[in-house]
Amino acid sequence: MKARLVFHEKRLLLSEAGAVGIAEIKVWEVPRSAHYLNGRKFSLFFVVGGEVVVGIDNHKPKGPHLHIGGQELPFRHESDEQLLDDFWMLIRKAGFEP
Repeated sequence: MKARLVFHEKRLLLSEAGAVGIAEIKVWEVPRSAHYLNGRKFSLFFVVGGEVVVGIDNHKPKGPHLHIGGQELPFRHESDEQLLDDFWMLIRKAGFEP
């Protein structure tokens, strides 16, 4: 089975200061494996002025991790809903409203 895109959303977001950002979410169904325990591959990124402000993905071999402030940090989530909630919360902290 090849990866199958099951969700894709792209939004333009504005800050109160007038900055424009792009949020893009992609979720694929993939075969369950040691790298994708729940059978999901995901990529959630928020970019402002060509710079990644928030990113969450789980590509192999790194597994789930967070891109924030120029750093990559381990990321744990329990559900697809929590993944989305965490992503939007981090965008709000950056001064944008989804």
